[in-house]
Amino acid sequence: MASRASRYARYLPQEKLEISLFPFLSIFLCVMGVLSFINILSSVSTPQKVQLTMDLEQGYKVAFQIFTLPEGIIVAPSIKRLTDLQGVVDDDSKAILAMIILRRKMMIEQLALGQTEANFGATSPDSEDIRLWMYEIRQINEMALRANFLYEEFVLFGVYPNGGQAYQKVRDVMNSSGDAQSISVGLEPLDSNWSLSLHNQEEP
Repeated sequence: MASRASRYARYLPQEKLEISLFPFLSIFLCVMGVLSFINILSSVSTPQKVQLTMDLEQGYKVAFQIFTLPEGIIVAPSIKRLTDLQGVVDDDSKAILAMIILRRKMMIEQLALGQTEANFGATSPDSEDIRLWMYEIRQINEMALRANFLYEEFVLFGVYPNGGQAYQKVRDVMNSSGDAQSISVGLEPLDSNWSLSLHNQEEP
């Protein structure tokens, strides 16, 4: 039979070992502050480049890129896989695709000429052009679907600081276009320090 003292000791409050997290948190916050400072310093001193590749793909989805700047928009359409689509569609669709490819090649040539300009050749959004792009993208997607070809174009916006006005104008035209209702849309905010390049990422 346990003594009264041993029974009483069983109920005495025991001192718990407490570990303070303050030193760890202080070091962690200091490291985060230093890394943030280095990140800001590197983004200012060494501007990154956004690769304006003509064929930005995410699986079977291909981007029709629209970059919005304070001066207007620049458009980087996709072409490469359209030639593959031409090989599996009917003759009427082949003729339509040939016209679309020709127009897009002319757009790319104009984009290359405008690359030397201060605003990268940005132009004010034209409502008729935007409606034509949406109509062509819808046609392309429907052709690919009928031919059971894994290809779908979507509109990808790259929005620079102060490029919101141009972006909103394009979106307003798209909202009023029946062709754009079935087209997926992506959005990517861009840093003001990033510059534009037409060179493909695969190129050395």
